[in-house]
Amino acid sequence: WSSDVCSSDLLDSLLQENQKMSEEDRKRKAAEAEAQAQDQKLPYPKSVFFIVGNEFCERFSYYGMKAILSIYLKKKLGYSEDKATVIYHTFSMFCYFTPIFGAMIADMFLGKFKTIVYISTIYILGHVLKTVAAFPDIGVDPVSFSLIGLALIALGTGGIKPCVSAFGGDQFKLPEQTRQLQSFFSVFYFSINLGSLISTYLTPQLREMDCFGGEDCYSVAFGVPALLMIVATIIIIIGRPLYTMKPPQGNIIPSVVGCVLYGLKQKLAGEKAEHWLDLAKDKYEDRLVEDVKAVMRVLVLYLPLPIWWALFDQTGSRWTFQAERMNGAVGGVIIQPDQMQMANPFLILFLIPIFDWGVYPVFAKFGLLVKPLQRMAAGGILTAGAFFIAGFLEIEMMKTYSKAPLEDMSHVFVVNSLPCPINVQLERSGHIQEFNIPQFDSFVQNEVHPGDYTAKIVANATCLPDILNIRAAETKVTAMAGNVSSVLVAVNGGSIKPTALKQPEEPEKEGAIGRVRFVQDLGLLSAETNLTLVSAGKDYTLLLHQDEAISQHEYLKMDIGEYMVKIGDEEVDTIQVEQGGVYSVHIAKDPVSGKMGVNMFTLSVPNSVHIMWLLPQYFVITVGEIMFSITGLEFSYSQAPESMKSVLQACWLLTVAFGNIIVIIVAEAKAFNRAGEFFMFAILMIIDMFVFAWLAYRYVPRDQREAAIAMENTAGVYNPSYKNDD
Repeated sequence: WSSDVCSSDLLDSLLQENQKMSEEDRKRKAAEAEAQAQDQKLPYPKSVFFIVGNEFCERFSYYGMKAILSIYLKKKLGYSEDKATVIYHTFSMFCYFTPIFGAMIADMFLGKFKTIVYISTIYILGHVLKTVAAFPDIGVDPVSFSLIGLALIALGTGGIKPCVSAFGGDQFKLPEQTRQLQSFFSVFYFSINLGSLISTYLTPQLREMDCFGGEDCYSVAFGVPALLMIVATIIIIIGRPLYTMKPPQGNIIPSVVGCVLYGLKQKLAGEKAEHWLDLAKDKYEDRLVEDVKAVMRVLVLYLPLPIWWALFDQTGSRWTFQAERMNGAVGGVIIQPDQMQMANPFLILFLIPIFDWGVYPVFAKFGLLVKPLQRMAAGGILTAGAFFIAGFLEIEMMKTYSKAPLEDMSHVFVVNSLPCPINVQLERSGHIQEFNIPQFDSFVQNEVHPGDYTAKIVANATCLPDILNIRAAETKVTAMAGNVSSVLVAVNGGSIKPTALKQPEEPEKEGAIGRVRFVQDLGLLSAETNLTLVSAGKDYTLLLHQDEAISQHEYLKMDIGEYMVKIGDEEVDTIQVEQGGVYSVHIAKDPVSGKMGVNMFTLSVPNSVHIMWLLPQYFVITVGEIMFSITGLEFSYSQAPESMKSVLQACWLLTVAFGNIIVIIVAEAKAFNRAGEFFMFAILMIIDMFVFAWLAYRYVPRDQREAAIAMENTAGVYNPSYKNDD
């Protein structure tokens, strides 16, 4: 969230007069202004409350939409996790490329207010398209509408990003209201995190509702952020009579780019100078060239930054998919996978004062974490630690993964509904795969080559001695490539009866719910009958067929909990659905009592690793963010010449964009499994921080460099004829 704090051009336009003064005049005027400020207190500008309200609603809109985006891409648009990750980070990348154009439009043509209002209309249109795409069965292409909507949202949020905070700064008169300006940015930053905190909790809840005849409600979950963006635009417009409007002052970025390109051109042409940028002084002002040189020194430190953003921005993609494979049940409440993202803004609001008032002062007593670059390096190492934690957690979670067959292989799922163990032999061309299954249990034979098999089933001699006359039987089963075939072993009269079921099983999990398939084995029913699953929450109903043959129903996506199974008005039994579990429920008459009953068999084990185990990695990466990202913003602002603060802010945002490009490349490469990818990023981050530490060691801070230059310019010349009387 810290990348959203403030554009670093927020005081540029306010300090332009000071840039033109000599050092002596500046100090004199500052002293006079300070004395005047003691005698005069200006009222707090009421206009900033509209700007803060706009920022809260806009950040609610952006983070609310983004919180559920990765899961929407996977579940509703049908993308794989890797492809959804690529789209998610491509969107994030454009969100941090477009601020450059927003700043240029505001500074050169429209001014901040008009830029915010005009680009907000594009922003709203993007949200509307995204919401329309999520409505079921309305005749639009959800993929096209979603991607176009995301493109417009990226243009909108990036376009206004450098304008809103700077527009807030314009409302204050400096230097008289310096302290009030500082308090504004504290409130502004608080509104960012409060908006993201509330929205990342609310929108996952909204998507879980049932609406418009569906089992989820992405249309409302996207619609609420769209509504908040409309409110944000209305708020900023309402405050117009109160605003201090400053005309466009011009944007320095084109001049900076021109200066750099001209210097490179001269160097390539063979021209010589102490610094290659000095070659541009024959075309550009000396002051501009010196400021560009100062920026270039900071940009060298920026080179390792994209790696940090590559890790941090995965909290909304890879970490959300990781949460989807975990158990989110806390008492009677289910924490949705995308809701875990709210841990970051919550911890930010909680930890920032602790670090400012406690952690940093304590470490400073030992000479540690005093310098900004030291804090950034430590924050980067902590971020690597968060990904090591994520990797080890993923290794533990691998035990609960659903096991889908490879494209050229098959699985065979054998269900034993008998009250006794059975022996199973899968035979093909003389090759036999043999295994035993306990009573009322199941077994998945993995990695079976596709083809036709004979499944031979044998029950022991003690199995239902008064009923069974035939305890051995066989059936043909076809193992299909990329699918899970299934065989049900039941009782038919006086013999066991294995049946190869027609529809393949689906072992894939569905996040915070369970998936249940009912297999009907009741013989010929007198009439179609309802099977009802009754719980304390949501009930489900399916229609039992009259067919005498064994039949499979479609998978039901069910909320977790205990359900009473009713056939007609008769209560039969209870089943327990757990998060992430995939089950097959056999409905049949008990061979001894003749009463209807159900037996539940597990195809994919439920999620057993609790979602709260994500908190350690969220805590560590948030501490890393405070030390790396927030400190980095402050450092960049302090090291930039007054005329170059907007340039450095644009470059800072570009490091976020390039970080997302790194994630896109890794996701497309598919070179690692999930745990391996986490470890790879952690190791890459550590190497990156060693590079950063080396660059930081070589960096000379701006104040020290300027002091050294001043010393050189004022130092006297040694006179050997002068002799001290002492």
